[in-house]
Amino acid sequence: MKKVIFFALFFFAGFYMPVNAQELKSTFLFDLEISTHPPQAVGRVLTGTRLIFPFKAGVVKGDKINGQIIDGGGEWGLMTDSTTFKMDSRATIRTDDGALIYIAYTGYNYADGPASALLRMGKGSELSPAEYYFRSTPVFETSAPKYAWLNHTVAVGVGRFAAPGKIVYRIYAIQ
Repeated sequence: MKKVIFFALFFFAGFYMPVNAQELKSTFLFDLEISTHPPQAVGRVLTGTRLIFPFKAGVVKGDKINGQIIDGGGEWGLMTDSTTFKMDSRATIRTDDGALIYIAYTGYNYADGPASALLRMGKGSELSPAEYYFRSTPVFETSAPKYAWLNHTVAVGVGRFAAPGKIVYRIYAIQ
């Protein structure tokens, strides 16, 4: 019986010990402004409705990173239902000092009711960012020593629709 009580106490203590995780903090990395060409509507596919938005131009502005989005990037998005758009974007940043940084991000745009209808019509800029959810999780790859720290940085982007065909993200590094 003593062994059963010992194992019960040991088991209980193991599951109810306080967790001392680090506090989640963030720091501003950069603002990313992207202009897109009109969408290429692939249409209904197995998992939703595929829309491709080729990037026309883009600017990166921040304390540590400044540059341009170069040709070839885009968003291969998927409308999973009438309220949710799943992002799948890739692009290359050419920094002002000539380094290349690959950026890829996924995330979601979500709104319901009238806000959802406006987003589906491409009129997101008529909404306040408080009326929709627009978050992304960028990852980076670069061989440039100056920016190598990005290769192991977890980031979150908070987006908004600035104008028709123009998206703005504020990108934060998670500490």
